[in-house]
Amino acid sequence: MTSVLDVRVLASRAPRARTSTPRRPWRGATLTRRASTTEASATLGTRYTYLGGNSWFARMGVSGVKVLCDPWLVGDLTFWDLPALYTGRKASLEGSNDWMRVAETADVILLSQSWEDHCHKPTLRELPKDIPVVGSPAAVEVAKELGFSNATPLKANSQVRVRPRGDTDEAREGALSIVAVAGALVGPPWSTREAGFILADGSEGARVYYEPHCSYVPESVKAGLRAVGGRVDCVVTPVRSVNVVGFPLVSGGSEAADLLECLNRPGLVIPLRNGELKQDGVSAGLLGTDGTTGEGFAALCDERFGAGKVEVRMPTPGVAIDF
Repeated sequence: MTSVLDVRVLASRAPRARTSTPRRPWRGATLTRRASTTEASATLGTRYTYLGGNSWFARMGVSGVKVLCDPWLVGDLTFWDLPALYTGRKASLEGSNDWMRVAETADVILLSQSWEDHCHKPTLRELPKDIPVVGSPAAVEVAKELGFSNATPLKANSQVRVRPRGDTDEAREGALSIVAVAGALVGPPWSTREAGFILADGSEGARVYYEPHCSYVPESVKAGLRAVGGRVDCVVTPVRSVNVVGFPLVSGGSEAADLLECLNRPGLVIPLRNGELKQDGVSAGLLGTDGTTGEGFAALCDERFGAGKVEVRMPTPGVAIDF
């Protein structure tokens, strides 16, 4: 079982939410390559695979911890078990991996939100209940209801350290630190925000930031950044905004560039393609997008940070990216 070594609250100032408004799409000419294991450099030893929707799997190079995030691996996506209201379907995953079997080997399940596109109950029901779960307090309640026996809620600016399951040497260096930061506000204004995360792989390994709505509190993100040594190497974030009858649900474009600024300008962005589902149901027509592409976001980064300073690797579902 993964060893949770400690839970600590990080000092931060009172949070101030980052707000966003819909923007026009950016169009640019900077080439963005489809990711493959041969194209990507592996300087930090981390292997990331996008699995469609908000889902991804990563094996960290230093700690060896295998992270399964917001898994949706079986069936369709619905809300409140009402397919007539909304049904989402994602593209087939490339390659020959049985991703449900791979998911069962995870050392930790990371859950950013309690909504069904993050806590996909059909998938979670099929996963072994002894896999440790770390997530937002609301997401952890869902995991507990489904029978997960080791579920740790993380409030903003607290953290846990985890190791591969079966590793009981708590004195050994090289644990994976998971730092929570304030994430999306998906309910009324008085609701508790959901979570984003910074993963810090030992003292020298990769630092990965993930939040699925590009919604964040700058003070909380900066406190999390300090907690992992002041650097992030890779950002997993949407770059295409999504709105519901004009109300912003997922931000992208220039808001995603603002996030990079807040994170001290990391050199790698892997776009989260959560706005690219096949959608049916009476509510599907209420959803809109600004149409921003990976190439457009790369052009925006070139314009804002300098040509080539930020690499944008557009993931192919099921194909690994090494960095």
